[in-house]
Amino acid sequence: MRRTAEFDAFGPWIHQVHSISDLPRLFQDSGVDPAAHRLVLKVPRNIERRNATPDMDLYDSLIAVDYETVTILRRHGTGYDGVRIPMDRITAIEDSVSMLDGRLTLHTSDGTSHVIAYNAADLPPVQNLIQVLRESYLPAAQVAPDFTLPDPEPVLGDADTGLVNEYRRLTRAEPGMHLISALPRRRIGTTLLRPATLHATITIGDDRELQQIHRRDRITRGNDKVLSVARTILPRTRLTDLQVRPHERFREITVLVVNGSLEIPVPTGSENEILRA
Repeated sequence: MRRTAEFDAFGPWIHQVHSISDLPRLFQDSGVDPAAHRLVLKVPRNIERRNATPDMDLYDSLIAVDYETVTILRRHGTGYDGVRIPMDRITAIEDSVSMLDGRLTLHTSDGTSHVIAYNAADLPPVQNLIQVLRESYLPAAQVAPDFTLPDPEPVLGDADTGLVNEYRRLTRAEPGMHLISALPRRRIGTTLLRPATLHATITIGDDRELQQIHRRDRITRGNDKVLSVARTILPRTRLTDLQVRPHERFREITVLVVNGSLEIPVPTGSENEILRA
């Protein structure tokens, strides 16, 4: 079997690309020069190593970030397509993990969203990418005061300990963030056989961003245990279009629509907590 460097290095890991020669074979003609970018990542296909062969295109995506744009190239069959997003058009960054299924979604001011799937066994490169994207709009980091009274910890119940743990992690990493609201999960609708749940949401923020900690699917049906954890980051300066509408099925739910693409369902009456944040 003919071996290649790309095949020999293949696994579930996301790699940073430092040179043109290190680009995946599929994207060699893309014109992306890692030396001209702040960060370039190659995201592998979601296949097991034993099912990979040297003749396959082994990377699903290439993400290239410079100071003004982020370019996303995605494999389709034997070719690829791509999109270039101006940094100032990114209105929300949503990252979610369910077991090994990772998804990073960039919402933009024209009402579209762009999803990058990845293996959640390798989180640090994605977290680094998110930080680089945030640095494009965040002003200089503010110095936290020497002493502040801690926020009360969210009380959500045992089923949502994972969300509270993520809240603790984020507020340790970013001590300037404060708790805005913690909405516990609740049953909604009237169906007994397949009950619906509006899942818990924790909202934190500072004068630069709002961040929400939630489940990937904010509304689910049935009694299966939900283990996903998601984080949505909203730059305050880009919250230019906030709409409120009733949910199409559940009258006790109101939907916040952010810049035309991101929908956030909340218990009716609680939307003002977020709108005033």
